[in-house]
Amino acid sequence: MEIQAVISGKKQITQDAYMKEYKRLRQVLDVDSVIDFKKNVSNLSIKTMIKKIKDSDFSTNTKKGLMNMLVMIFDAFDFDKEVKKFEKEVEKLKDEREKLKDKIGKERIDKNKVLLDILPTQKIIDKELNELYKNNAYLKYIINYLIITFNVRNKDLCLKIVSSMKQTKDTEYNYLVINSKYITYIRNVYKTASTHGKKENRIQSKKLRDAILNYINEVEGEDDVKEDGLIIFKYTSEELKGQPVPCNKIGDKIKYLIMKPKDENGNDIKLNETLLNKIKVKEINNKPNTIKGLEKMEKNRGTNLKTITEYYSIDV
Repeated sequence: MEIQAVISGKKQITQDAYMKEYKRLRQVLDVDSVIDFKKNVSNLSIKTMIKKIKDSDFSTNTKKGLMNMLVMIFDAFDFDKEVKKFEKEVEKLKDEREKLKDKIGKERIDKNKVLLDILPTQKIIDKELNELYKNNAYLKYIINYLIITFNVRNKDLCLKIVSSMKQTKDTEYNYLVINSKYITYIRNVYKTASTHGKKENRIQSKKLRDAILNYINEVEGEDDVKEDGLIIFKYTSEELKGQPVPCNKIGDKIKYLIMKPKDENGNDIKLNETLLNKIKVKEINNKPNTIKGLEKMEKNRGTNLKTITEYYSIDV
C-alpha cells in the first residue's frame, strides 16, 4: 500500500493524521491508489489531480494538505525510466502547493483585519476573568485562567486535580497539584510534548487556588483528589457517564467554558483558545519589549516564534 512508504517510521499520531489525509485524497481523486505499480505510473495525470483538488469544496488549507500528501507519495517512490518526466510533473505539483500556501496567507490577513475590529482588548479579557471569579464560576475561571496565563491549547487542559506530586506518575494526564502555598501545573499531554517534553509551572495565585478548592467542594471531589485524582472532564451521557473524556476530545467540553465578553451592543463575543491567544499576542505587540513577551509565550505554548508571529499576530 503506497501510504505505508509515507508513514513508515512516523509516530502513531502522525500516522493517523496522514491516513486520514490519504483517505480524503483518494475520495477527491476517485481512485483506489495514486500509483499503478504494475505500470509504474500514476493512475491520473498530475494535471488532472491538481484540477480535482482545486475544484473540490474543501478549504484552501485542506487543499494544501491534499497537495502535500501527493508530493509525499511521489517523493517516496522511484519511477525508474520515467523519473525525469515525473520530477517535472511533481515540480508543478509543488508550485501549486506554494500558490495555495500564499493564498492561505492572504486569507489569514483578510480574517485578521476583521478580528481587529471585533475582538476585545486584553484589558477587557482580564476584567471578564475577574468577573468569573466574583460570580463563583469556578471551573470557568480555572480553564480561562490557564489559557490566558500560559497560552495553552485545549489538550493542555486535560486535567486531574491532585494533592501530592506522588499522584502525577501517569503521563496520560496533565495535573493541578495543590499544596498549602501554591499550585503546580504539570503538562505531559500537549501538541508539541514530543519535542519539548514535560512542562511544569508553579502558580502562586490565591484566586486560582481558591477557585480550585471551591470547585472541588462543588463536585464533592475531596476523596478523589486525595486518592487517584479528580478528573475534570468526564462524560455525562447515560451510556458513558463518569468515564474520562479522552484528551483529544475535550474541545467540545471546553467551548462551553470559554468566557463570552459583551460587545458594545451587549451581544456575546464568542471566543476560543486560539482567539484568546491572538488577543494576547496583540497586547504583547503593543508593548515596548515585544520579543521578550513573545519568547515567554513561545516557552509557555511550546511553539516557535515564527509560528506565533505568522499565525497569531492579527496586526496587519
